[in-house]
Amino acid sequence: MMMMDYLIPSHRPCHINVLPVEILSYIFTLATHDDAPAKKDYKRRYEVPFSSQSVTMPTVLASVNRHWRHIALSTSTLWSSLVMTLGQVVRVRIGQDADDERAYTTFLDVQRLAAHIARSRNSSVDILIDTRDPEWDFEDDGEECSTQNAACFPYATFIPQILDLLFPQMYRWRSLTILSDTWAPLRVALERLSVPALTTASGAPRLETLMLMRCNEFLGHLDTFSPRTQHMFDGIPFAALTGAPHDDISIQSHPLPKLRNLTLVGVHLNWTHFSRCTLGAAPLSRVSGCIQSLELSQHCREVRPTFDEFTGILNACPLLRKLVIRVSGPRFDAGVQRSDRPISLPLLEEIYLGYTNVEDAAMLLNHIHAPNLATLSLEDSNHIASPDDEDSGPLLTYLATGFLDLCDVSTERGLGDGAHGYHPATPQEPIVPRTAKTPFPRLERLSLTNVVACMIPFSLLMAATPKLRHLSLCRTPNALAALLPTQTASCTRTIPCRALESIEIFCAEEQTRHVLDFVVRQREEGGAPRVCTVDLHLEGSADGCDEIGGCPDIDIDIDEDMVGNESTYGEWEWGREEREAFGPGGVFNDPYFDEAYGYLS
Repeated sequence: MMMMDYLIPSHRPCHINVLPVEILSYIFTLATHDDAPAKKDYKRRYEVPFSSQSVTMPTVLASVNRHWRHIALSTSTLWSSLVMTLGQVVRVRIGQDADDERAYTTFLDVQRLAAHIARSRNSSVDILIDTRDPEWDFEDDGEECSTQNAACFPYATFIPQILDLLFPQMYRWRSLTILSDTWAPLRVALERLSVPALTTASGAPRLETLMLMRCNEFLGHLDTFSPRTQHMFDGIPFAALTGAPHDDISIQSHPLPKLRNLTLVGVHLNWTHFSRCTLGAAPLSRVSGCIQSLELSQHCREVRPTFDEFTGILNACPLLRKLVIRVSGPRFDAGVQRSDRPISLPLLEEIYLGYTNVEDAAMLLNHIHAPNLATLSLEDSNHIASPDDEDSGPLLTYLATGFLDLCDVSTERGLGDGAHGYHPATPQEPIVPRTAKTPFPRLERLSLTNVVACMIPFSLLMAATPKLRHLSLCRTPNALAALLPTQTASCTRTIPCRALESIEIFCAEEQTRHVLDFVVRQREEGGAPRVCTVDLHLEGSADGCDEIGGCPDIDIDIDEDMVGNESTYGEWEWGREEREAFGPGGVFNDPYFDEAYGYLS
């Protein structure tokens, strides 16, 4: 009998089911909307507000048992992610001939979207419309196609149907993201979002994030927009979101009052109307001043804003904290001069600038007054097929001195006695103008990608950023050596960037290992504080890591992206035992290692 009692399974509830409903509901919310960042990937440029994979989680949770289903259906925030992708476009055959395209039709399956709209009730919702096609062959919408031609753009014709389902819930929109490979779906969406309401409406008062992306980075390098017949877009951008009536679009006093993040990648607008009406910078209206993150990227020169239009956009964002300009920005046409009254952005903390013209990049930074800027990322974004590397020396010189008139001065040594006041003391000392003043004195983080210049501009920049704490270099030669100590005329040894705490390097050259080790050692011997963390990422290397030299008590994280085999070496603490193991006679002794680091007599 005792054996029978032992074999009979217990029907006591599972431990997780005895939790209070509030805690279990919170666990469900974390499982659905957990946005913890994954491992850092420097190649990934854009982040959408949420993953489309998380949309299926509420349905999975609701399918476990009756108790979980009741909690899932009662928690409206679980269903607040509304996603439409190509997976919801269904193609069925209605004719007899399987080889005839006219025998097929497509329709949009909105069952899941409608269910999420109903179950989210009054919660704020995040919307993702993803029209990207994994099988896209990089052929964009040609001029012979129109947005009404379903054969050319089968998904563009569904955009109005999707928005018609979402528009009644506009007052609940928290974020709107539209992604596309081609222009047609984005143009249809822009036209629909820019139709003013017939009467005064609520618009999208909860909207915090607006992101429209044309995911084709090749088109930004062109001079003219493609497709040619569709480059003009008039009207008031996003008039439907502001809730302004059709008869007077400019009367709103607080357009999109909660909008914080705005991203336009490959999507151009009527920039004048955008700054004055959408952002609320009209002369007779109150500036909304709520945007904190702005990105303008991948715009061909023809559709970029003029300098005055760009100035109007920034003036409408006085609380801006992050600015991203990549293959975009203002057109510096003839007549645009250096500004004596730059745009004041006192709260701006981060700038990412991907440039194709060095002089334009320097001119752009010259028109921005950001005394509290802490993070600056520079990338030479010229097309990979460009025959020559862009000399970024003038841009680095401006960042070090604040002088645009130095941008055309040769940086060869021996020119220090010219009209600009260089005063080289010794061949080892970087050349610094007497009245130089960096435009960003509080810079703490600097990232350089594909930035090519000779040694002197890098030395100027490093000498002008004493508060720099974090440095990231990606395929940027000569920058690392600029961290070496220098000797002044009075034989005093100076160390650039004394506050430096971490160095991150992405490169393909094996010798960078040894250069890095030498630079860090020389800085320590010169009296600089210890660089706590060094991350070295070797691209396309098939060698091991046994040649790595390290400094005592320095954390070195070496990540080798090897062909066919990726190995990651964690953080190494180099103490006395480790040094003995790698020393002569140690268990890891290697003749090549000993010869490289001078252990052999």
